[in-house]
Amino acid sequence: MDGMRPTSLCFFALLLMLVPGCSGSSELKFSTASVGGSVSFRGKPLETGKIRFIPDGEVIDGKVAGKAVFADIKDGKYSVPAEQGVTVGKNRVEIKSYRGTGKKMVSSAGDGEKIEVEEQFIPADYNSKSTLSAQIQEGENTVDFELK
Repeated sequence: MDGMRPTSLCFFALLLMLVPGCSGSSELKFSTASVGGSVSFRGKPLETGKIRFIPDGEVIDGKVAGKAVFADIKDGKYSVPAEQGVTVGKNRVEIKSYRGTGKKMVSSAGDGEKIEVEEQFIPADYNSKSTLSAQIQEGENTVDFELK
């Protein structure tokens, strides 16, 4: 029985070497690109906000190939550098921006400080129920959004 143990150990060692190789083949591969542009709301540059690109393309093993990427909007402009990268292909786009309501509430920090209540004023068709999309190509992309 002791004579079989080294053979069993070799078999398990070989099996362990193969398992990572098998799981590596199911890794999601995708390309990314830089994207920049402008965002206007009702004809004016959006002062501040966030834009999010969410891959809406190829599904591999039940997962969409790619990752969601955020960028800040400032003075109607946004930019996603190549290092951060938006997934190449079709992306669902969400745009959010908040503004003060003039109402005050007590801070949740427990310090008794009153802070202004903010509201999301961009219509849901551009964020939580977004109908916006962008087709991203390899390299540099310019994608502008005019929200009504």
